[in-house]
Amino acid sequence: MTTIPTYDDIRAIAVRLVQQRYPTAVAAIIGGSFATGRQTPTSDIDLLLLFEHVDCAWRSTIVAEGRTVELFAHDVATFTYFCKEIDAPRGTVPLVNMVTEGENIVASGPHYARLLALAQTIDASGPPVLDMDNLRRRRYAITTALEDLVDSTQPGEALAVACQLYELLADLHLRAAGAWSGGGKHLFRRLQVFDAAIAGQLDGALRLAAADLPAGQRAFEHVSAAVLAPVGGPLLHGFCLPAPAHWRSAPQ
Repeated sequence: MTTIPTYDDIRAIAVRLVQQRYPTAVAAIIGGSFATGRQTPTSDIDLLLLFEHVDCAWRSTIVAEGRTVELFAHDVATFTYFCKEIDAPRGTVPLVNMVTEGENIVASGPHYARLLALAQTIDASGPPVLDMDNLRRRRYAITTALEDLVDSTQPGEALAVACQLYELLADLHLRAAGAWSGGGKHLFRRLQVFDAAIAGQLDGALRLAAADLPAGQRAFEHVSAAVLAPVGGPLLHGFCLPAPAHWRSAPQ
């Protein structure tokens, strides 16, 4: 059986890496699965490096002492931009999560204090509110995906649609309530914390779609109704999405 490394083992690797290769970092934060206690034997090390200044933010994957390390390098200004301008509009803040959940493994100073305060403020503020147009687009996408799933008789196609529907429903349930969302495994974790009942229903529906398609179709109908009801229900008739007027090629 492969041994799961301890946090202390991983911390030691990260400390040596920072000391040897990034000695000018004013903060180095271990995030991800090791910060939250969800590590597996092959989990990589997520390491956010903060510098006084970087010409540009960067991300890199390296191997240190046999362990994959995902590096995210920023200064406060680039961290702010990524969180507020790129991540938050999508309803996810992975960099913020690294700071609020993780441990700074170098001597703390004013730069780290500023970063932590910024991350805590962004986290507490929640994602942008979904406007009516956004909600309508999401309701329509879920309604049409559910129709595709219910009408499907091909297990492979149905499972592909079910996976898409799972993400649409989970993300809407979180965002409509003003909660941060996530991607992949982080989407499930966010939903599980926010609403364990809906998380369980979605998980069960997806498993049924793979094992017993008719039962999975019924399960998705049930959970879709529960998620859509608070935001106006299913939407098909009357939905219209005009394209911007400048979306046209120049005359030849």
